[in-house]
Amino acid sequence: MKVLTFFNHAGGVAKTSTVRDVGYVLGERGHKVLLVDVDPQANLTRWLGLDDVELEETIYPGVMPTAAEEIDDPDAELALPTPKRVHGVDLIPSQLNVAILEREILSVFMGVVRLREAIRRLEGYDFVLIDPPPSLGQLSALAVVAADSVVVPVPTNRKGLDGLATVIKMVREYRKAAPRLDVDFFVLTQHDKRTRHDRESLDAIRKQLVSIAPVSTPLASRPAYYSDAQVAGVPVPVYAPGSEADQEIRTVADELLRAVEAG
Repeated sequence: MKVLTFFNHAGGVAKTSTVRDVGYVLGERGHKVLLVDVDPQANLTRWLGLDDVELEETIYPGVMPTAAEEIDDPDAELALPTPKRVHGVDLIPSQLNVAILEREILSVFMGVVRLREAIRRLEGYDFVLIDPPPSLGQLSALAVVAADSVVVPVPTNRKGLDGLATVIKMVREYRKAAPRLDVDFFVLTQHDKRTRHDRESLDAIRKQLVSIAPVSTPLASRPAYYSDAQVAGVPVPVYAPGSEADQEIRTVADELLRAVEAG
């Protein structure tokens, strides 16, 4: 089982749609895939067509013991709930109240490794893809520390360039709790080859990152496909099979597989 967290503290970098679409393609190809939504905004959950999720169906019971559990068996191993099956993959969804973990996990000794421990008790999966919130808070720490390696979505614009230093710095900080953690792959997103700015940013990003980890073929900015797929609650390859967007996602999934195997 390979556990990958798609991490970027900046919002709007196509992190969640990449988790959704790459996860779907991996599942379609015969891999057993689990997606884990750690973001209280629950975009991954909603963009896969799920709503009205209870807190007990999220990561919460796998991370925080109840008072009764602590009294009955303080050494009991917490378990993640039974995942939902959506579009050929399994999903542990999220909802707004997951945000309380930001505060509660601080009171738990070594709480930052709780999600990692719960995921390592899972069986039967080839890939676990984790979608944290766009932040540097405790939920992001839980998600990144839970990973074997990190995948970083990077938009090919100034925002992408400016945020890279912080992403790399934070992965190094999270290594204190997960010493073998590293960046295995950069996914280039939201590329608009029509603009000189994006073309120049693409070249600069590739030069800056290639010495750290493999860099993907760019996923083009295609608002019609991505926005409509979100509204429909389906992955882009389901919404627009055979489209250029679909082919790009499949290429990136292939590149991710090679990067993970090499890493």
